[in-house]
Amino acid sequence: MRLIDADKINFNEVFKGQSDFARDTREAAQSLIDSQPTAFDVGNVIKQFKEQIEENGKIHSMARFEWISALEMVNAAMGDQTQ
Repeated sequence: MRLIDADKINFNEVFKGQSDFARDTREAAQSLIDSQPTAFDVGNVIKQFKEQIEENGKIHSMARFEWISALEMVNAAMGDQTQ
């Protein structure tokens, strides 16, 4: 199994045509994709990172740096949609 960016699927390219069948197939495929759960809840991941940073504020500075770095990597991977 692999993760895909379902938002980049162009159903007009996948199911070409102007017939009612083609339109219904596009709508059904889009509905199927939209009804699937997200692989992970980005907001929850960020919340947990921030909680860990806050809770562990008095721990060794290197560990705190690692948490902050991880948060920055998630932000970068998500295109800063997580803020």
